[in-house]
Amino acid sequence: MIRPAQLKLLDRARAAALPEAADFTEVLRHYGGADRIEDLTAAGLDRLLDHLTVTGFRSRQRPIISARARKLIEEAARQLGLTPHVHAADLRGHGGVADLRDLVGRGLLDLLARWERRGLDVVAFNAARREISPAQLRLLQVARKRVEMVERRWHAILQDFGGVVSAADLDRRGVDLIMAFLEAEGFDRAQVVPAAPVFGRRAGFASPEQVDLIRTLWREWTSPTAESEAGVEAGLNTWLDRYHGASSLRFLTSAGAGKVITALKTMKARKGKREASHA
Repeated sequence: MIRPAQLKLLDRARAAALPEAADFTEVLRHYGGADRIEDLTAAGLDRLLDHLTVTGFRSRQRPIISARARKLIEEAARQLGLTPHVHAADLRGHGGVADLRDLVGRGLLDLLARWERRGLDVVAFNAARREISPAQLRLLQVARKRVEMVERRWHAILQDFGGVVSAADLDRRGVDLIMAFLEAEGFDRAQVVPAAPVFGRRAGFASPEQVDLIRTLWREWTSPTAESEAGVEAGLNTWLDRYHGASSLRFLTSAGAGKVITALKTMKARKGKREASHA
């Protein structure tokens, strides 16, 4: 179940990229894995919005550059000792925007080139934001070959949607957008199917919103690559049974769901700190 704010964002994306209802119905089915908006899963919504993003939709609620990369940009400005005035001037003059949420890949590359002259270690910056796995890198290369994308265009796409010159430096957001672009070009990846069961509203048990959030946090913490939705759900159920006494989300109470959400947020935060310390 998607939240009202997500529905408004989807409506805006649809109006910007696919104003024709018939076109949207086809895209909803192919990329969202659903016949109706009400049946979208969190994964299906993400994939659908990524498709609309690479085909023309722009929003600060769904920026090209990831939150992680934006945080690293702010940290880099502090490391360089830039005043707010200089930071803002560089962002406008080289990134082409006044707000980091509007920054696109080429703007990031131009900004980094400017800051490299100011003393920034760009190699370390790229290493800190790199999140792509070997399996994801192989999949991108396979997809690129399937759509017969020439070298020049491939590098242009990496710069536009990834803010990198090599696919090996992509972060998770960049991987998703590059894959969305390759799919829009004709690469045939298995459709998102709502394999995760939907339980509806049941008195005393976890709400659909809690269930959706738990699944999202679990995926963010485990960062699955080639696993099916069913495999990810099975892993979540095993963890729930071991640490929270519920054999599946179906049997999780509303109070228990709150504890699970808190635990997953803590686990995710710890993971982020470990990654940052090893960068």
